[in-house]
Amino acid sequence: MMMADLLSDKKLEESKRVEFTQNIRVQLERIDWLVSSLLKLSKIDAGTVNFKSNKVHINEVIQRAVQPVLIPMDIKEQAFIVSGEDSVSFTGDFHWTAEAMINILKNCVEHTPVKGGEISIHYEENPLFTKICIKDNGKGIDKEDIPYIFRRFYKGKNAGEDSVGIGLAMAYSIITSQHGNIDVKSDKGNGTEFIIKFYKRTANSN
Repeated sequence: MMMADLLSDKKLEESKRVEFTQNIRVQLERIDWLVSSLLKLSKIDAGTVNFKSNKVHINEVIQRAVQPVLIPMDIKEQAFIVSGEDSVSFTGDFHWTAEAMINILKNCVEHTPVKGGEISIHYEENPLFTKICIKDNGKGIDKEDIPYIFRRFYKGKNAGEDSVGIGLAMAYSIITSQHGNIDVKSDKGNGTEFIIKFYKRTANSN
């Protein structure tokens, strides 16, 4: 708001005008993401989201989810490795699952080093569940923070200054709403691994 007031000054230098405009745009993008995320979480909490039950191929979800983080990965010179059979799938909602995975990948990119950083995804399935493991070699999570990282608005000791504690909470809500669960393993200084499991639905499943 302060920068918007300054922009109304006709005597403001053009270089400052460009700088303030860009800063306002960045902040508006953050506000837009925050409002959108809170609305999505509220819809999930209220039970008004109609999660689809379609056959979803994991490799296609990954291709969709990685798009928003390709540029940050490239800037930070991070390696991205994917392994798994193309046939691996689960029954769920493609778009909401991609949303969950985007938030997990953003967390990995943020907490992985600039050079030598590596983010990997491995997926497989068995008669009981489909498993997706998203792993980074970043700074890891403090042991005392691990039980709380999926809580809304929780910020661990290693959280970035711009973090509001929404992304992982949303990922948790989306996954658990689709007959799945998500767990995390981490050692301080040795990276973090998110393990997602979507359980197979039987004829007696609700």
